[in-house]
Order: sequence, then structure tokens, then C-alpha cells
Amino acid sequence: MSKFLIALLFIVSTSVGAYYIVPMYQQNQDLKSQLDSTELALLKQRKEIDKKRILIDDLHRNPAAIDKVAREKFGLCRPGERVYKFTDEDKLRDLLEDYSYFMVNPYHSLYLHVPFCQNICDYCNLYSVVNNENSTRTSYLGLINSQLKDASNSLVNLQSIFVGGGTPSQLTIPEMKYFLKSVNDHVTLRGDYEFSVECNPSSITDDKLKLLRDSGVNRLSFGAQSTTRKTRSVLGRRTSKSQLDQALNSALNIGFENINIDLIYGVPGQEIEDWQYDLETALSYNLPHYSAYSLILEEDTVLAEKFSSVDDELAVDMYDLTAEMLSTKDLRRYEISNYSKPGKHCKHNYDIWKGKSYLGIGPAATSYDGEKRWSQIRDLEKWIAGHAPEIDEIPAKDRAGEVISFGFRTVDGWQKTELENICGLNTLTEFSDIFQDLIKSELIYEDNNSLKPTEQGLLFADSVAEAFIFI
Repeated sequence: MSKFLIALLFIVSTSVGAYYIVPMYQQNQDLKSQLDSTELALLKQRKEIDKKRILIDDLHRNPAAIDKVAREKFGLCRPGERVYKFTDEDKLRDLLEDYSYFMVNPYHSLYLHVPFCQNICDYCNLYSVVNNENSTRTSYLGLINSQLKDASNSLVNLQSIFVGGGTPSQLTIPEMKYFLKSVNDHVTLRGDYEFSVECNPSSITDDKLKLLRDSGVNRLSFGAQSTTRKTRSVLGRRTSKSQLDQALNSALNIGFENINIDLIYGVPGQEIEDWQYDLETALSYNLPHYSAYSLILEEDTVLAEKFSSVDDELAVDMYDLTAEMLSTKDLRRYEISNYSKPGKHCKHNYDIWKGKSYLGIGPAATSYDGEKRWSQIRDLEKWIAGHAPEIDEIPAKDRAGEVISFGFRTVDGWQKTELENICGLNTLTEFSDIFQDLIKSELIYEDNNSLKPTEQGLLFADSVAEAFIFI
């Protein structure tokens, strides 16, 4: 609602909760005489907020700064989730709090990066460190807490939290308690929230699992990568199948139901029979979610130094086999590499693919506020020292193209109504030529309500992405 329209509206509640909207320009003595002192005071506060609106807009959604302005200038507080039932006494205050809520709550979800690992796997290019110095880990945890506190007014009513790494389960019990308390002290979640934590089967214990459960974590993701010794050896993965079995059994017995395991195919030396065994073994756990990634030889990894290429044709056969075998267990592919039973998709990742905002805290963590992205430095010591993040600001059309390309990683693609306003653009119109070219190339298809990737479009998702990103 514009500041001009807000200034023209006033809500008058009756004793039974009905209300009327009265134009402010019709103010006269009769109307003024009906307003009690509380309503008049709140009206003045409403006008003061309108006068200061430019000040708030200029803060560029800085949570700490907005909070300071809201509290010091306007005397407002974070309302959290509310059910609005206006009464004579509180109707205007609810409007004011509602206004402040949207000014300080830009994020849909939260990502926290825990960089610590026992060792670095040969294939992995995610930021991680082998660092067991108490001083470093203490400094890391303290900064996580302070940054969560600073951002708390923008971490209200979140849909999801995802704790990744690194290896979050590498934290000790006291460290994990402090970490989780920091989250629970400064973040509020929706009733249907998802709180995921990545775990290594070799470092998770029953005590840690109970702590995670009691702290509100309701989804676990285990890094299995392979159930065969040969493939694990090539990947430099030191976790054994027996450790995976034990970790999954413990998690299920402790009460976790929403569990994922990660698997990797296309590994040098891996045969189709090896991958079939991996899938059969993984399916025997009867989990609601599986992630199956085609190996990428990432630059600056040990594996990339050993091998120059992977067998792409074999990888495609493994990709097809994955969908075929998982579908027999009611596991639907909902994104290129992710499969779930109905209602068990990863909300956090899905929402990011669909362009929802998120805050990332920790070294190498990225954030997106609906307009710009920024990335924290991939260096734990420098992050602790306060090194500034790298800001990624691009034109609105380029950003919209980026968001659209991510959405086409999902089987559902885009509802046309979703495309009517991305980054302030009607992307159905702005990108109509690109949509038509991709339809002709049979990489996406169109029906009355949506645009979705074809099977070929999922397999060649990079080609779809390039059409939008390099415009």
C-alpha cells in the first residue's frame, strides 16, 4: 500500500469486529470528535512513519539498522507471527506493527555454513577446513551467534533452516549445544518449518542426534556418496557402509523420519552394476528422500588432478537408471538430482531454486534478498576477522533470467502466474522469444498454466540456463 493510500485510509472497528474504511480527506469535526486520545496518538505515529519512510527505504534492508530505526524512532517491536483481529483498542497498533514486520523481514530461509571437517574428500570443492584449534572454533561459534543476533529481525517466521558444510556433525556436543541455542535464541520458524542438518555417518552419535532432535531439527541429510568400497576409495571417502548403517538406524530409532542420503555416480572406474548395487542398497533403507549427483571434476580437487574426464555416456545411463529404480518405490524426481516421496521434497533447496530469499551466515555462505546476491569470503580466518562479503549486483532483467533458469532445474518448472512478476518484470513478456526458442528446441514445453522442462531439458539443464543467463 502506498504512503498516499495509507494516508487516505482509517479503520473504525465496531464492538463486534466489523470495520469500515473512511477516506481521510473527509476529515471534519464530527469525525475528529469520534476519535479517542489513543487513536489520535496512533494516527500521529502513522503519519510520522510516512514522513520517515524514505529514511527506512535508504537503509537497503539492513536488518540491524532497520531495527534501530524502528525501535528508536517509532517505538515498534518485532511482532512475529500474528492473527489479526482488530479491536477498538489495538487496530491501529496492529497496522503499525504489520508495517514494521514487512520492513524488517526480507528472508524466506536461512543457511548456516559449518566449515569443519575431519578430512577433505578427494572430490569435494565445498569450502571446508581441517582445524581443531579451540580458539578458532570458539571464535567461529561466537561470530555465528552475534551475526544471528544482528539479523534476528529479518529471521522471523522462516520456512526453513539448512545447516551445511563442511561437516556440521563434526562439532562436539558442547559446540553443537551453543550453535543450536544461538539459532533458537534468534530465529523463529513457521509451524510447517523444515530444519535440516548435514551429517557424516562417521561423526554423528546418538547423543548428537538426540540433541539435534530436542533442538527442533526435523530433517537430516547423510553424506553416503557410495555403498561400495571401490567407489568410496576413488572418491577419497573414508566412511564405511557399516557406519552408514549404524547412523541411519540410530536416527530412525531416535525419531527422525525425514532423512536424505547423498549418492554420487559417474565416478571413474564405476560400472553400471556398481551403481545399481548402490541404488539397491540405498533403497533398502526405505527413506523418503535421495539425492543422486553426477560427478563433476571440480578444479583444485585431488580427483581432478588424477582424472581429466568422466564417461558422459555412462553417466547418462546411470541417470536414467536412477529414475527408473527410484520410481518403483514412489520416489519422484522433483529436481535434476533429487527424488522424494510425496510431500518430502527439501523445502529449503526447492525454494532457493524458485527464487525465494535467504540469508547465508558463515565462511563461503551466500545470500539473496530478491535483488542482489552476496558471498562471504572462502577463508575462515578472514571471515572471523570481518572481511567484507563480495556483492553481486546486476540489472533486474539479468537477475530475473538467472532466477528463471534455476526454476527450470525443477520438474514443475514455472506456473505462468509466478512469471508475472520476478524482479519487478513481467518475465512472460520480457523473455517470450527465449521461451519460444526453448519450446522449439524441445527443452521446455508449455500448457495452459505453466512452462516446464522436458526430459531433455532436465538432462541438458546447462543449455536451458545459458539461454537466460547470457542474454
